[in-house]
Amino acid sequence: MAENTGKILLQYYTKKLKTFFFSKDILSFLLFLLISTIFWYVHALGKERETTIKVPIHYVGVPLNMALTNDPPMEISVDIKDQGIRFFDYGDAAQNPINIDISRLQIQKGEVFITPEQLKSRIVRYLKPTTIIQDFHPNSILIRYEMLSHKTLPVEFISKIELEHQYMLSSDIRLQPNIVTVYGPKKMLDTLKYVRTECKSIENLNDTVSFNCNFIPLKSVQYSVNKTKVTIFVEQFTERKVQIPITAINCPENLMVRTFPAEVNATCTIGLSKFKNFNSSDIQVYLDYNELKSDITSKHVLKIKSLSKNISNIRISPLEVEYILEQK
Repeated sequence: MAENTGKILLQYYTKKLKTFFFSKDILSFLLFLLISTIFWYVHALGKERETTIKVPIHYVGVPLNMALTNDPPMEISVDIKDQGIRFFDYGDAAQNPINIDISRLQIQKGEVFITPEQLKSRIVRYLKPTTIIQDFHPNSILIRYEMLSHKTLPVEFISKIELEHQYMLSSDIRLQPNIVTVYGPKKMLDTLKYVRTECKSIENLNDTVSFNCNFIPLKSVQYSVNKTKVTIFVEQFTERKVQIPITAINCPENLMVRTFPAEVNATCTIGLSKFKNFNSSDIQVYLDYNELKSDITSKHVLKIKSLSKNISNIRISPLEVEYILEQK
């Protein structure tokens, strides 16, 4: 019973409030109050007022052979005076920084000094014509620097490449650029022998690919470029079988080495595009006379040398042959 009475009272007072607020007199009052507030706000914006804005600073044009040794300010606090409505123009100050181009400043030994007059002229260009500068902090900027040594180094590509079955690298990996000028303290540069890339992992590679690879950043070191273009040449391969004669090297003019057999069966891997250009002379199978002197038996293990970058994984049979030395 009590709950029903409470609900009835709540509905009654809710209805009374709706009737009160939505009556013509109240609506008219609220409308005039809103219009008055708008006129007051517009009038207030038209008056001159003072405020402080933060203007960000970006330092650009720093030569690669120069390193800043102090921490110049990254923003300026500017006290300004203008009509209140103008302050809305400075709401996105972070998107419109003052750029200080180091390369255009008068550089003295070890430092660059931006005077209050120079700094104020930059701030004025940033502000609206009607805005008056009351004050700004800091009122000058001192930039300290040191000149860096430089050194040209080769690029080393760091990678983990897994080729798909029946595929091979058809050429050396190409890096563009493959040498880079490095800037930094001399002691640091003396320890560097390469510019290394970030490690690139590729699995099941079955086609030629190109991509950009960033260099590993080093503290206090700058690169003339920050990345290199890597091209990895890939193609399918097949096997080629040939017979290769056995030769002897470092043999005296009055001696001749005769082997049994005189040639071996060789199997190698070669890319499909290079298959027609294969020449058996690209593989050398030989004995070194200087090593024969220490042989206890008349048998010796053969050596293999590839004379072409296009072939790999050379296998021969037999691996060991008998030999005799004959006078010419």
